[in-house]
This record gives sequence, C-alpha cells and structure tokens, in this order.
Amino acid sequence: LAANFRHLEDLSLVFVVSSHKLFMELLKEEERKVLVEQMRKRSATINLSAKPLPSFYDIPASASVNIGQLEQQLILSLEPRRIRQILIELHGMTERPFWRVNSKWEVPPDYINVILGIKDNLTKDLVYILMAKGLHCISIKDFVHARLLFSACLELVTEFSPKLRQVMLNEMLLLEVRAHETMAAEGSKERPPPDLVSRVRGYLEMRIHDLPLRQVVGEECVAFMLNWRENDYLTLQVPPSLVMNNPYIKLGQLLASTCKELPGPKESRRTAKELWDVVVQICSVSIQHKRNSDGRVGLIKQRESSMGILQRSKFITFVKKLREPLVLTTLISLFVRLHSIVRDDIVNEVTAEHLSIWPSTLPK
Repeated sequence: LAANFRHLEDLSLVFVVSSHKLFMELLKEEERKVLVEQMRKRSATINLSAKPLPSFYDIPASASVNIGQLEQQLILSLEPRRIRQILIELHGMTERPFWRVNSKWEVPPDYINVILGIKDNLTKDLVYILMAKGLHCISIKDFVHARLLFSACLELVTEFSPKLRQVMLNEMLLLEVRAHETMAAEGSKERPPPDLVSRVRGYLEMRIHDLPLRQVVGEECVAFMLNWRENDYLTLQVPPSLVMNNPYIKLGQLLASTCKELPGPKESRRTAKELWDVVVQICSVSIQHKRNSDGRVGLIKQRESSMGILQRSKFITFVKKLREPLVLTTLISLFVRLHSIVRDDIVNEVTAEHLSIWPSTLPK
C-alpha cells in the first residue's frame, strides 16, 4: 500500500486514498506522516495542506432546487411574516404566479377577480395565499392560526384597497361566528360578546355598492342570531328591505316570530302559516310530462320546484346549522305535520310538540 501510494501524482486520488478507512487502519500514524512528507517533497505542484475537495453535499444547489425548497416551505408555513419573506426570495429568483404552487389553495369564487386584479405580483401572491391558508385553518377549526393569517391580510390590503379591506372584515366576522359556534357545539354556555352580536347585525344591514358578498356569511349570521335567541332583532329591528331581498333573513324572521308567539293565542298562527307556506314551497316538486311517439302523455320526471325562496339543498344546509332547542322543535313539528299529510297514514301517525299551529292541508 505504501509503495503504491508513493506513485500517486493526481491530487484528487491522493486525497481519496489518504482519507480511506483502510489507509488509516493498515498504516501506523508514523508511517502515514512519512508518506505524506515524501509526497510533499516529490511534487511542488501538489499541496496536501490544501482544503479537501468539497463533498457532494457541499456543492451549491442549483436555482431550481432552491426554488423547490422555498415553495415547499411556502406550502407548510402558517407564519405570515415567514410567508412574506419566502415570497420575496422567490420573486427575487423568478417571476411567476406562486399562488398556484399548491392546488389545494382556494379562495371563494366571489373574490377571485378582485384578488387577481392586484397589479403587483408579489402582493397578489401574498393576499391570495394568506386568505387561502386562513380559510383552510378555519375548515380544520385551527382558529388561532386563522386569526393570525387574516389579520396580516387585513393589514396588507388596508394600504391599497377599501374593497378588499371590507372583504377581509367580513371573513374575519365569519371566523369569529364559527369559532363561537364551535365552542357552543362543544358544550360552552358562554354567550357571544355584545361586540360580536353588533358586528353580525352590521353585516346583515350592510349595503356597499359593488362589494362581493359570500352567501355563506349571511347564512351563518342568521343562524347565529337564531341560535343565541336574538329574536327581538329578527322580528322587530331588521329592516323590511332585507327581509324582502335576503331569503335567509326571511326564514330567520319567520322562525323567530313563530317561536316567539308559540305560547300565545290562536291568532298568532298567522306567522306559523306563512312559515308553513314558505317551507312547503321549498320542498315541493313539479312533475314534467312528455308526449310519447304514439301520442300518449307519459311521466318524464319530477323536478324540484323553482318557486321556493331557497333551493331545497341550501335550505337543508341552513337547517343543519341551527341548534337552538325551540327552533329545532318548531321545525321538527312542521316536518312531522308535512309528513303526515303527504303519507296520509293514520295507523303509523307520528306526533310532535306544537302540531296544532300548522295547517292540516297543503296549499293548492
């Protein structure tokens, strides 16, 4: 081994051999020192005291590798300042829409045009990603991170877009409504703070021209008011124009009025009758006929009636968000009555509380 080592003249091979485990084990330390000294004397061009060749892991990564690593950090990070820093670094390397990095990042269709209309690409990416990450956190009930992300997004858009500022205020309201409803569903009896109730009222009454509004925000605000028995507002204080134009407020007002008047006399059934008519219309179907080739009329299929103030699927989604016992009892009794009329089954008749407030026949 020592003889062969003396004939090595290639610097890289010298390093490979002299650092090998066998070289270290087979030769004593004194022999290694002698060999290295002999090599130094033989060639002035070989400098064994120089720094060894860089290992594979010391080779600088290419730009594409760095971008890939930063994009992965961008996907995982929930810290607004870090997200901003990553985007600044990425935009310093290449110009492309980084809001598309993760296909799971989604913002509501109502907002997409406003966000993509932001001229500065870095700001556009940052607003989109902060909102998308915040919405995801809400969906998994991580309200702490959602608040951080939304607060950062609000601070950012306040500097240049009054419209996006109001959008973020609306989304932050929905965040607080859902956070409080989640606590209630988990057993908390704590009433919402007056400030939150006031903000919900403000949203329901808000009328800002050309502002994109998500239907779900209004829907959950009405459910929130019903769940916390804010019946006086829904029955007495909500502006009539809202009742006419917002089907969820219309439903909320009818439910609140019916619940409020349940202990009252029979004349209070007028509100119950109106609620009955609205729900029956939502649940109705229309039958379409088609004339066959032989001239006879055949049944083609049943379709959901378009006369209701809400589609049936949206009505069911809304009902699922209600948890106030009296509201649920009232709706259950309405459906029991409707079921009894449609089935016309005296033997297996179902009973429920408050059945007497509902009509005994369907409207013509």
